[in-house]
Amino acid sequence: MVAELAEDKKIVPKFTSFRAKPALIVQSAAPDGRQHSPKINGSPSRLETVPLARSDRSSATHSRRHHRHDKEETRRKHYQYDKHDKEGLNIPVTQWDDELDVFVIDKYGDSANLDYGSLHRYKVPVYSRSGSGMVLGLPGNQRINREASSDKHVITSDIRNTYSVKRDKAAFSHIHRTREKRIKPIAPIVAAPIENNANFLPFEVKRRSKQQKLNNTEFDGSFTTDDEESHYRSIEGKAKPSNVPDDPDLEYNDIVQSSDEENVTKSTKITLSQKVEAEPSSGRAWLDLIDFQGYVLESKSKNGRASAAERTSTADIKLSMYEKALTTVKDLHYRERLIQGMMNEGVKIWEPRKLSGKWQSVLQENPGYAGLWIQYLDFQETNFSVFHFEKLREIFLGCLTVLRGTVSRRLGDTSKIANLIEIQIYVLIRTTLCMREAGFPEQAAAIWQALLEINCCRSPAAHGENSDGRFGQYLEGFEEFWESEVPRIGEAGARGWVNYSSDDSVLPEPQTDATIPTFGEKDLVDRWHVYEDASLLLARRPARTIDITGDDDPYRVILYSDVKDFIIEIPSSSRQSLVYGFLVFCNLPPPANTPNDLLLWWRDQFLRNNRLDGPHIDRLLHSQPHLAGNRETTIKSEVPTLSTSSCFDFPMPLYPSSTDTLFAKKGAWYSVFDQSSQEYGQNDGPADVEWVRRVLGTLVDANIGGDDLAEYLLAFECKITPEAVRRTARTLLKRQSVNMRLYNAYALIEFRLGDRAKAESVLTTAINMIKTFDHKDQKDTIILWRTWIWELLYSLQDSEALKRLVTLTDPEVKQNLEGVTVSPATILKSQKALTDGRDHALYQSDYPRAILYSECLILLDYLKDSSNINTALASFDTQITPYTDPLPPNSPAHELLHQSRAKLLHHHTTHTTSFKPALVRSTLTHSIQLFPQNTIFLSLYAWHETRFRIDDRVRSIVQDILLSSKPPSTTPDRSPRTESIISHFFAVHAELVRSRSRSRSTTTITSSGSNTHSIRGAFERALDSPACKHSVAMWTLYFRVELLLSGPDLRRATALFYRAVRACPWAKELYLLPFRYLRPVMPREELRGVYEMVVEKELRVFVNLDDAFEGEGGG
Repeated sequence: MVAELAEDKKIVPKFTSFRAKPALIVQSAAPDGRQHSPKINGSPSRLETVPLARSDRSSATHSRRHHRHDKEETRRKHYQYDKHDKEGLNIPVTQWDDELDVFVIDKYGDSANLDYGSLHRYKVPVYSRSGSGMVLGLPGNQRINREASSDKHVITSDIRNTYSVKRDKAAFSHIHRTREKRIKPIAPIVAAPIENNANFLPFEVKRRSKQQKLNNTEFDGSFTTDDEESHYRSIEGKAKPSNVPDDPDLEYNDIVQSSDEENVTKSTKITLSQKVEAEPSSGRAWLDLIDFQGYVLESKSKNGRASAAERTSTADIKLSMYEKALTTVKDLHYRERLIQGMMNEGVKIWEPRKLSGKWQSVLQENPGYAGLWIQYLDFQETNFSVFHFEKLREIFLGCLTVLRGTVSRRLGDTSKIANLIEIQIYVLIRTTLCMREAGFPEQAAAIWQALLEINCCRSPAAHGENSDGRFGQYLEGFEEFWESEVPRIGEAGARGWVNYSSDDSVLPEPQTDATIPTFGEKDLVDRWHVYEDASLLLARRPARTIDITGDDDPYRVILYSDVKDFIIEIPSSSRQSLVYGFLVFCNLPPPANTPNDLLLWWRDQFLRNNRLDGPHIDRLLHSQPHLAGNRETTIKSEVPTLSTSSCFDFPMPLYPSSTDTLFAKKGAWYSVFDQSSQEYGQNDGPADVEWVRRVLGTLVDANIGGDDLAEYLLAFECKITPEAVRRTARTLLKRQSVNMRLYNAYALIEFRLGDRAKAESVLTTAINMIKTFDHKDQKDTIILWRTWIWELLYSLQDSEALKRLVTLTDPEVKQNLEGVTVSPATILKSQKALTDGRDHALYQSDYPRAILYSECLILLDYLKDSSNINTALASFDTQITPYTDPLPPNSPAHELLHQSRAKLLHHHTTHTTSFKPALVRSTLTHSIQLFPQNTIFLSLYAWHETRFRIDDRVRSIVQDILLSSKPPSTTPDRSPRTESIISHFFAVHAELVRSRSRSRSTTTITSSGSNTHSIRGAFERALDSPACKHSVAMWTLYFRVELLLSGPDLRRATALFYRAVRACPWAKELYLLPFRYLRPVMPREELRGVYEMVVEKELRVFVNLDDAFEGEGGG
């Protein structure tokens, strides 16, 4: 039989991979049924093998494949075969050899276990537990969680909850990997030309038969079978997935889309390149071509996220383009933008030393570019290797000096002067915030006192465009005012510089700092952060020489020499911008009607560093010690469930302020002061709450900011200090007795304080009073009507709200609605009055007032149709049409109107069940596409999506709209979107909330596909973005989340701390993190190194730790 097998053996190539198998040795069974052990090459074999018949080789091969894939069989190293007889031949049999050593006794152990702290995981046998994870003594629904368990911990979980998690993962994990298909369009059939000599005309075009298609011989003689394409000997290498579906009538959709996108990208690139070649001196053409490279990068990258290598390569290409453009572009405006772009790309490629040298040469060649100096501030403030606070302070002063010179050279150009003044204010905000975050809050507050006093509180004769060059003379008088130490703006008894006289000046009583608890030297290191926090709160108020301070601190008393270099003159036309800058410094929201270019300040990563330690964030990040070890389930167990008001808890809100958001009803709508109340509620905010209130009151008395700031002051006091708001409102109404906005604010104050009867009395009195005036003076009554209608809707009095709307044209308004009937005639009359008021406001370009009329028209349509939301949305589409012609679709007026629609939509969905979720989703998506930085639309969308298991729509919004550099389809140009700190905070917050959510309609807890990796990924993407990488707030939040994710192992948190310090070297709060959270795991020497780093960077230290560390180290 051996000879027969040898003859049948095929000839194979003489490659190593094709080497023939050794001939099988046949051993016949002994008569007694036992087998003898044959020898191969003289070595005894423990097992013997008997060949199979040829007819059974295929089945035996299949059996061996089956055993190879079996886990248990692959773990065995010795096989035995049962003896069978099939067709007269012997089948392999297995039998344990008694001489085989199955168990090994090791008396010495593995010394590597001491080095690594555990056993070698691959030497530990894997046992199969019976019972499908059940544990003896536990309920049947408690099973071992094999994914969360480790070799040291066994984690059990409730299968009633984990089942839905696994089911969701199994059901939707393949969605992003599945390629979409579409029906292949049928190619048009071209008929053969008609033969003139034929005696007939064919009615049908002859098609190929199915057999001809399969054979394919008449079209292509090189037809290749599937077996040949995937053959292992193919020169194409390893078989790859086909780009053609199995169904010949289908084709992959992504191939068609990518082909279309590539064609559009190529044609756009050719067009832009031709434009540059035609006009090489056009800065606009160069910028369009360079900006297009970022769009090309994202369109080619997978999932819209480019790798580090791709970003570096693109930066190199853009850098060369910038350098080439600067050789041909001569326009100063575009040259500045090109240099800024070149330096932005250089950060990604150049080494720090080369980058620093490049900055020096660029500023020497272009000293007058204001925007370039701001970019240089970013570089110096964030460069850890060269950062020193005093050096940075001098750089800030140098930048202000350059800006002063630029302003003086362009006094005749009003538009450019206004822009330069805004840049100066921005630099001042950056300077004072850096001082406060570095530990010098008293100097920062004193600079703002000096700026507001000299620009807003001096005599009217001193105001003007540079005051006829006499500003230096006014500074001499201001120095006398400052050194006299009389109360300044924001302090009790302050009269202002305008009323100062050296003859009748009265010095205030000496102030005494509060006592800070002292600690012994033994506990000083552990409690150092507590002492620093308390001292920082006391330092928010600048001290005088007569004040009694706790320590002999030279920084507590602020002299005129400490602030004089930071004083700039602000023209009267730009004083409101200075007020907005003061609000940014105090971490307060923007007032109503804030210009869009100034709203950018609230999106800036250097300016928007709110404290993220409010109740919502604390609940979101709350952790229990006994759950800290389970890294995969800690977040899911500790993130709180969503409540009805959770959509208002976004930690970094930003949207245009209006009466709705200034005086919002708690739990009913968004309030711009929610976060401020958390910061200032215990008077531990960035500034003293009474100091801020007095400053705002002084500015209102000086008529700075007009009605917007007066309304803002009342809203601030109503939310932060409600005990004083009534007195302030009455005082303002005495001065402006016919101001309808103040009457409206007073009525809203009474509503929020719970006196509904008093509020309605104020509304009735104001409406009836204004009806006695001329018709042109009655235009502002619409704000009173709108407030009244919404307060009735809040109280679920829809019928009363409709009756109140139809009384809008009555000659006298009564507080009660007795005898009021609703009829088509009264509805039509009110509708006509509202339409006329809207058209008149649009004619005068008074868009805020026109929006109030439009909203009342929408509410009228909504209420008259029995609170039908479809009718209201259709009415919105009608009302927004008149705004389309004079304004772009993303104008501030459109945004306010969209906010009104979102408010009505939210009110309807929270008080009724007659709505379609798809309608809500599409409505909010439309608003997000137009206004991607508005957190009202973003948070409402995310909140509504928490009710559904499939909530990847929120991730799609983040990926496709918020963080996408691709241009939106609604805009005709190809300008990419600008990322901001707002969009990244929403992405992170949505990921945290997604990790554990509860349906509002049921009590079932559902997983939303979030885990530690997705949460860390959201943070890393945010901190990788230039718009967010230097945000102290984002780094602090990431550190707190990492403490929760890491559990007892804080190595990740420690590494993250050092990354945060390198990115934000000026922020003292970051240096205190290890003293707050990492003391148990961080060695004393490392803590000492952190403290010495604070001293080296010249940040403020209230308590010296040198002696404490020396005492611990034994001298």
